[in-house]
Amino acid sequence: MSAESDLSLEQFLEQWPAGQAGLKKSLLAYRQGVLELQGVSETFLPRPGVSYSLRWDLDPRPQGREKPLFALADVVPLGEEEMMLSLCFYGDDISDPEELGNFIPGGLYGENGHCFDLEGDDPQMVAYCLIRAAEAQAAARREAA
Repeated sequence: MSAESDLSLEQFLEQWPAGQAGLKKSLLAYRQGVLELQGVSETFLPRPGVSYSLRWDLDPRPQGREKPLFALADVVPLGEEEMMLSLCFYGDDISDPEELGNFIPGGLYGENGHCFDLEGDDPQMVAYCLIRAAEAQAAARREAA
C-alpha cells in the first residue's frame, strides 16, 4: 500500500502547525532561494506520516542524468504539532566548511548524503544551505556535461 497522497504543497503549507511558524518560515525562505537559481524544477512528494519532500533538479533535465535531484528538503512530522526540517544533498556535491551538517552514509538514493537539520526560524542556516544548494546545482551541471 502506497503512503503517497494527492496533497498539494499549498494544502500542506495551509495545514502547518501554528506552533512551528518559525520552521515554516525557514522552509519557505530556503525554497524561494533554491527556486531563484537558474534552471531549476521542483517536485513535491507527500508521504503522510513519513515525510513531505520538496525536491529540486535541473530544468531541463539533461538526457542521461541518473541522480533524481540535486537538493532535497524533507519535512518530517515528529508528532501532532511538531516537525523537523532536513535539507539534504549528495555528499560528494557540496562542502561543509563549518561542519554544520550530518553525514548520512548511503542515505540519499543509496549514495552518501549530507543533511542539515533546522528546528525553527534560522536565517543563518538557511543562507548557509543556499550556498550548499548552489554548489550542488553546479556539481549536477558538471555531471551532466
